[in-house]
Amino acid sequence: MNNQEKNQLIIQEILKWKENHLLPEKQCDFLLALYTKGGEIEISGPNDTKKQNTSLSIWIKLHFIFILIILVSVISLDYYFHSLWYITSGILIVTLIINYLFYSKIRTDVSKRYRYLFIFIQFLYILQLTVFIAEAAGLGNYINFVIILNGTGWIIFGFLKKLPVFGYVGAILIIAVITYVVFFKYIG
Repeated sequence: MNNQEKNQLIIQEILKWKENHLLPEKQCDFLLALYTKGGEIEISGPNDTKKQNTSLSIWIKLHFIFILIILVSVISLDYYFHSLWYITSGILIVTLIINYLFYSKIRTDVSKRYRYLFIFIQFLYILQLTVFIAEAAGLGNYINFVIILNGTGWIIFGFLKKLPVFGYVGAILIIAVITYVVFFKYIG
């Protein structure tokens, strides 16, 4: 990395500090004047990225609303109306594909929080899909085992990606299934 690139990187950081009020504006202006040598270096305007981020955040919010509505409606559709397994599985598979295509287009422009939420919701879709497929295959007695395997997958994913939240959620899922089996099937 040459000096010009280093200066440009430092300038971008100072602009972020100024935008987020991490330093007083006078100090940011002084540092910008220092690193731009009085304005010799061209600064790419943050307004263009701000407009792009605003429109991107609207699409991200709409995307989350869409995937949550689909997830809740599929679960309630199966629970209340006992719909056919291939209809609900088809809806889940199409939604998984749409989610992946949408996420692959905006992957570089989103925050870590969005990535984690996206992965978490995708895991919920996969959990629901595995339950539907297990029921359809006549493995209704093994659904608890399938859910425990899914929770184990969450723990492994959290360990491999160094994301402890997924490990915790997987552990909670496994504990909840074991608690359900012990208290409601054998004791109750």
